Amino acid sequence: MRSTHQFAIPLLALAAAVLLAPTPMIAAEGHFDKTLTVNGQATLNVSTGSGYIRINPGSDNQIHIVGRVKSSNWMGGSGQSAEQRVNEIVSNPPIEQTGNIIRVGKDHGQNHVSIDYDITAPKNTTLSAGSGSGDININNVGENAKLNTGSGNIDASGLSGTISLETGSGDITASQNRAGDVKAGTGSGNIHLNNIQGGLKAETGSGNIEISGKPTSDWKLGTGSGDVTLSLGGAAMTLDASTGSGGIQTDLPITVQGNLDKHHVVGKVNGGGPAVRVETGSGSIHIH
Repeated sequence: MRSTHQFAIPLLALAAAVLLAPTPMIAAEGHFDKTLTVNGQATLNVSTGSGYIRINPGSDNQIHIVGRVKSSNWMGGSGQSAEQRVNEIVSNPPIEQTGNIIRVGKDHGQNHVSIDYDITAPKNTTLSAGSGSGDININNVGENAKLNTGSGNIDASGLSGTISLETGSGDITASQNRAGDVKAGTGSGNIHLNNIQGGLKAETGSGNIEISGKPTSDWKLGTGSGDVTLSLGGAAMTLDASTGSGGIQTDLPITVQGNLDKHHVVGKVNGGGPAVRVETGSGSIHIH
């Protein structure tokens, strides 16, 4: 009977050679650059699957869009190479304009492709921006902004009016320069908001919350396990603050309703005003 042991070493050597062989990464990159003219207040909608979005102030009547396209060596059902997919998008950028309404990042029908966007736009542009997993950075642009990302960070300064900020797990940092209601939510990141002038709802699963501003309508803040810090100056409000195991500290005089409780404080500040409800599961609450 012929032994099979003589084949064991060659077969193992062949398997090892296959595993150790380098996998070629034939990635491709390209970019497109387009300037659009608007007449009056523009509406800008930007979306990308996995890239970042950066928007800065520019000309009052133009929107300038630079897209950086990247593709891996995955062939997919179309059989296109990475370079072919990039060239197709660069030659036909995913940009549509209807009057003053501009849409950037329509479905380009490609897998394993990401597009980063660097955009300049008029400051008063009505703005909507979304990424599947990338960061969103907005600097002093955006009326009634709606910003969301699946897992990236949101950093937005100088927003105006009603604001909505949502991320699955990243941090949110934002400031407001004109009054409007604000909604901010993250699954596990921190929330840091400055100069809030309106109603507010801010929630995180486990991060810290830091807010400065003046409540002119109701605020509701909640975190599963982080600390909450409010810098409210001389604002009038009706406070309801509770924590599961942390402490509550305040520099403001409060007219307390009911019995004192180190884990739950209900009372009026400066005669009372909009309701400010603050909850944390295990963190501390600080009010200045």
